[in-house]
Order: sequence, then C-alpha cells, then structure tokens
Amino acid sequence: MKHLLIVQDKPTQFDVPLYHRIAEKVQDFQLNILYTQYDRPAPLLDPEIARSPQWDHIRDAIYTHHNLTKQQAKNPKEVMAWIREIRPDYVLLSGYFPPLHRHLAVLLKKQGIPIGLRSDNTLLHSHFSGWKGFAKKILLPRWLCRYDGWHPVGSLAREYLIQVAGIQKPIFPFPYAVDNDWFFEQSESYREKREEQLAALKFPEDAFVVLGILKWHEREDPLTLIDGFITFAQSNHQAHLVLVGDGPLREEVKKRLAGLNDRVYLPGYVPYSQLPRWYALAQAFVHPALGEPWGVSVNEALACGVPSIVSTGVGAGYDLIEEGKTGFIFPTGDAGALAQCLRTLAALPDQEKLQTACREKMRHWHYDRTIEAFREALSWKRR
Repeated sequence: MKHLLIVQDKPTQFDVPLYHRIAEKVQDFQLNILYTQYDRPAPLLDPEIARSPQWDHIRDAIYTHHNLTKQQAKNPKEVMAWIREIRPDYVLLSGYFPPLHRHLAVLLKKQGIPIGLRSDNTLLHSHFSGWKGFAKKILLPRWLCRYDGWHPVGSLAREYLIQVAGIQKPIFPFPYAVDNDWFFEQSESYREKREEQLAALKFPEDAFVVLGILKWHEREDPLTLIDGFITFAQSNHQAHLVLVGDGPLREEVKKRLAGLNDRVYLPGYVPYSQLPRWYALAQAFVHPALGEPWGVSVNEALACGVPSIVSTGVGAGYDLIEEGKTGFIFPTGDAGALAQCLRTLAALPDQEKLQTACREKMRHWHYDRTIEAFREALSWKRR
C-alpha cells in the first residue's frame, strides 16, 4: 500500500474533514499528516481578529498525524529522521513557509523521496516590483522546479506556477474544498425552519436576505458590502442583511449600518457548526475581499445552494462563479457594481434553479476529486 505524507503548518477547518474522510473510507493508500506549527497546549490564533477560530465541527482526530513541538520544528534533520522512519512514497509540502518546509524540500530531494508543492499563490495577489520582486523572479523559478509535482488550490494558482516557473510539472489539484455533503444536509434541515427563523430575527416572510460571513478587517472589506447593500436596499424594500463576523472595523461597521436596524442583523462571531443556519436563510451571499487567494466561504455558500457575489479580489470566483448561474463577480471595492449584481440576482425568476446550479457546481469541487488526485500523484511517481 502506498503511503502519502502531507506536511502543513496547522489543521484547518476545511482540510481536517477531508483527512477524516480518507481515514474512514479510503483503503488503497495510507495517509499521514505532519503539523509543523501546531503545539496543542497553545490555542490557534487568527491575528486579523485577535481571537481563536471556533471550529467546533472538528471532532477528535481519527486520522494518523503527528504534531511537532516548537523545539522539534527547529531541527530539520531530526524531522527528516522521523520521516525516513515512516517511509512515505510521496511527500506533499503545503507552501514553502515556515522555513522548515523549505529545509525539508531540500533534504527530501537528497534522499530521493518525491515531493509535491501545494500552493495558493496567484499572479493577482503577488507583487514582483522592487528589489524583492526582482529576487523573486530570479529565485522562484529555480525553487519551483525542485518539486516533482504541483498541487495548486485552483486555476489561478495553477497559472501562477506555470508562468513563474516557465515550465510545467505534473499537476494534481489539491483545492481548498469544504465538506459539501455536511453543509448541504445541515442547511436543508435549517431551511425547513426558515420562516420561523426569519420571525425570530423580526424579518418578514418575503425578506430577500443578503448574507456576509467575513472578518471585519480591511482586507476582507465589509464596508463595501455594507455600502452596496444600502444602495440595493433603497430600491428593494424586501432587502435585509445578515452580517456574521467581528474584527477591528467593528465600530465603523455599526456606524455605517445606523438607521437600518430593522433590516439588519449582526450575530457576531459564530461557531463553525452554526454557519449552515445562516446560509439557509440567504438568497445571496457576498464575499467582497480586496485580496483573498481563495475564499472557502464561497464553497460553503454554494454547497448550501446560495448564489454568491464575489469581488475580483477573491480567487474562488474564477473557478466557482458562473455569471447568472452560480452568482456574479464585481470589481473590487465597487459598491455600486455590487448593488447592481444584487438587483440582477433578486430579479431572476427561478430561485430554485439557482440553488440547483450552485450545488451542481460543487459536485466538481468535492473531497472525492481531491482523493482521486492523491491517487494519481502516488501512481504517477512509479512511471
């Protein structure tokens, strides 16, 4: 049986369910995860909102994994000795930061162990100006060529690898995906109680609910979402907004929404397990980020059947949004264009058809596709 080792810094809300799925259902290859910056006694912290994420949907790990201590993470040779002991057939490194990942790439190549790179870098979100940009242009092509395979998270990441490296390595996508099945099932159970939940929020039964789930931080740009919604609401009396989240822009968010109290609900920061409840209420989801290489909340929304309106700064839009079918894309920071997208979406006659299209789109962005890519990577190296 082939053995795949994935090296990443910390567990995430979207990768852990994938690893559980593999542990429970996959029998033709072995998976091991090495976490290089996860010291269990220390809580994970999101620096943009200065709090730990509430990923309460993640149950105790049943997949094989190993957490490095801070001291171990400073000793690449010791880590390499551990890797040799478990004898992986292929090592997939998530990014080349922290530095340990780069050291391991060098050491693994010397040992003749095939390595792959998972990357979310995009040309849209990268800077190649100044002396740092010049250094990137010189060093990155050589570095990217070290890897035997590439595992981009989406089409923009794939384009980045090919254009920056100037060559093409074997590509096995490792997308940012979520547990589509769980989101669908949970949102459906909440959708059956939608009228009751709308009443609890003091929203009318015919409310057209616009949903935002984001950090109240400049990078994710909640203010453009708010301004776009306000413009939309001026011509649509059914328009209501649910804005989930928190962050350093808290006071500015509340100031912008002053006077719309009866049409706006702010749940605050909510645990991950409660997200399907809010997706089930919405007819439109908005992700306005200025710079987001992917944006898994778009996956979540579509898996729940909610068409999404995303900015050009959100990488997921280029793979998941089909204009007029699964949502719309608007220019980053353009609240007027966002308002027009909301008007267009609200005017579409068949909302159930939109829900079906969203869920159908996510059939092609499913954990099973990722698992198949892992199989291909493990098989490819034998040729």
